[in-house]
Amino acid sequence: MQVELVAATAMRIPVAEGVTQGEGAVAFAMLSDVPSASLLRRNADDLADSRAGMLEHASATLHVRGVSRDAAAAVRGHGLAVSERAAQGAVIPAAIAADEELTRLFEAAVEEAEFVRGELLQALEEAMAGEPNALLRRKRSREAADALVPAAAATELVATGTYRAWREFIAAHNGSFEHEEIRQLAGAVLDVMQREAPLLFGDLAEAERR
Repeated sequence: MQVELVAATAMRIPVAEGVTQGEGAVAFAMLSDVPSASLLRRNADDLADSRAGMLEHASATLHVRGVSRDAAAAVRGHGLAVSERAAQGAVIPAAIAADEELTRLFEAAVEEAEFVRGELLQALEEAMAGEPNALLRRKRSREAADALVPAAAATELVATGTYRAWREFIAAHNGSFEHEEIRQLAGAVLDVMQREAPLLFGDLAEAERR
């Protein structure tokens, strides 16, 4: 799994020492005469609660690779703009990857599912031969056959969201009982965002995850 920051809020005016570009945008939006770093530290708890709207003044775009369709689906629904495309292979769950025999069985099952999907796709295209629009026929056939694509199928995505949206994603998926891969994804996002805006994501430190 790889999570990379590819774009982020940038200020067109100088930012205070010890404050990143995105943090500077949030601090500027607070319209206070208090020095930026002090203001953000003092309001860190409020920014995650009653003043969370201030976090919408900064955003980040992340490129995520090496995740399953199952984990990628968790990124949606948090106010994030997401684009996604299929990648080669499948992501083996950690509990399965730890055992050689389980891994063999899993890979065989994925290979079989792909074979059956190919057979189904061909049969669907033949069954829809009466549709004169070739593009529509192919689209409908793929839509139906894709029901057999396993949740473990690898995918990559680009997601853009405000700092508030990213905080909400992390908070929603970092629990110890969360889906393991999704929890790892939330942790990887947190690592990136803590480097990008430590004053605004520092309270979500690894040791403090529930």
